[in-house]
Amino acid sequence: MISNSLSLIYQRYLEKTPFKQQNEHTYMILPEAGHGHIYRVTTYSGIEIVYSHIQYYDPYPTQFASSGQMIELQFALSGQRHVNVDGLEYTLPIGRGALIFLQDFKAHFQPPVHEQYTSFALGIPVSLYNYAATQLMARQQAAIEFDQIIKGAAFRHFSFELDHRSKVMIEHLIKDLKSVHRSPLLMEAAALEIFNRYMIQLFDLTPIPEGLSKEDVRKLHLARQILESSMIDPPSLIALSRKVGLNDFKLKKGFKACFGTTVFEYLRQIRLDYAMKLLRSQESNVTEAAMAVGYSNVSAFSEQFFREYGVKPSAIKKVF
Repeated sequence: MISNSLSLIYQRYLEKTPFKQQNEHTYMILPEAGHGHIYRVTTYSGIEIVYSHIQYYDPYPTQFASSGQMIELQFALSGQRHVNVDGLEYTLPIGRGALIFLQDFKAHFQPPVHEQYTSFALGIPVSLYNYAATQLMARQQAAIEFDQIIKGAAFRHFSFELDHRSKVMIEHLIKDLKSVHRSPLLMEAAALEIFNRYMIQLFDLTPIPEGLSKEDVRKLHLARQILESSMIDPPSLIALSRKVGLNDFKLKKGFKACFGTTVFEYLRQIRLDYAMKLLRSQESNVTEAAMAVGYSNVSAFSEQFFREYGVKPSAIKKVF
């Protein structure tokens, strides 16, 4: 298991806030301060998976300092928390994420009052980040290791929009954090996929396939975002190619080269991922889940679902 120095930073921070630990993975805000919980799991590789769902009754500013180094992938789901790090103001808007780098820092946290604050975060050990950076840099000649990014400062961040697949994976992880039947290995795998996804995106590490320009790759990422936001009624291949400004041949060839799958296979995957989320949360029955992701034929949906996950959609309640 990777060094627990990151885990100690999180533990010390929680001790500075008005929370009481209920069990190994759950912290409850003190009744006089507000209501809500923080759920936290440390994976084998040292990743901290943290979900906060809290509301303060009165202002509760918190000061925290650490001489260590840390990296956190943050996602703001509701509410806004203002932070001052070594004199720099930082606020993450709702619906956005950020990859932040910290070392030898002093932070002043100001959580929102009378407003639900919901966030999800992945704390990444610096050694794990540097290992990933080294592997990804090999093809790109980039310089993205921790020391090269932070350059002696106390704080640096890179912000981004959340995409559909990340939202679905985060929702799965939040559900797992709350469950006593969680699978630490599956949670770690999901956390690593999210981490890898944003490292590639933020540092522009997607290999450019032969025959495509950097602008073509940008348009292919836009095509993927359009599919994720319109999976119930997706555009045709011709309409999608027009939306992003690529001819249909280059869209089909480039999509497969960049993402390892065809346009329609990717659409099928994100539909099934979201259907799985609906079924696991018991928000929908099989017919409702099929319709919600764009399937008009429930039998075809069930067949593809079984082929993908090895379990019938009607049996999900028994499995999870």
